[in-house]
Amino acid sequence: MSSWGYQTFEDGIACDWLEDLHDSDPIAFFMKCLDLQGLDYFDFLACIGVVCTAEMLRGVITGPRAGLPDAAAGWCEQHRDLNCKFLVPRAINALKLVLSDRSEMWVRWDDDADRFDCWMEHQQELIEDMRNILQDGN
Repeated sequence: MSSWGYQTFEDGIACDWLEDLHDSDPIAFFMKCLDLQGLDYFDFLACIGVVCTAEMLRGVITGPRAGLPDAAAGWCEQHRDLNCKFLVPRAINALKLVLSDRSEMWVRWDDDADRFDCWMEHQQELIEDMRNILQDGN
């Protein structure tokens, strides 16, 4: 696995994803990343897209979580006025799929017994943050 930690951007592919975001229309990019329709199994790249998108949506709407790299936190701060809240329900649903055994990301982390629980808790906190966004009306 290309991950050196359990947080969202502690992964080489996730860092590449962030560079791609900088070169993209964010709403179109996020929508593409959250579109898992028609897939029976979610490959690692699709899972990265979901988790990174959810992390950035959370960061734009309520502020970045602790531990985000400067490039991600800065992007979130620069895009505070981005109208993206409508994507939160899609992000929650997609994150739930990533946290299933139909996900290559889940399988990889499940194989890393020492860090699996930390990774799972980090993802569940992200889902809870996303649910709070919907409840709070941010």
